[in-house]
Amino acid sequence: MTLMKEKAVEMIRRMPEDNMTYVINILQNLEAMSIDRNEDKERAQNALAEILSMEKRLPDDFDPKKELEEARAEKYENLG
Repeated sequence: MTLMKEKAVEMIRRMPEDNMTYVINILQNLEAMSIDRNEDKERAQNALAEILSMEKRLPDDFDPKKELEEARAEKYENLG
């Protein structure tokens, strides 16, 4: 056990039993935050991998400026 964990365990041992509900609640919230971060990181890595794989699917003559102009024209053609 690391020194930090030993310190935390010792602090918990010294606390009155009445405070254990709060300690458990705090630990559960910290654990949930850690799990969320890991899931978020995994989702972000998967999204990046998907984006990078899509990059290879574009045709050689792909023109992003032309695509943007055409998309804008299509979207806003009824406003003019």
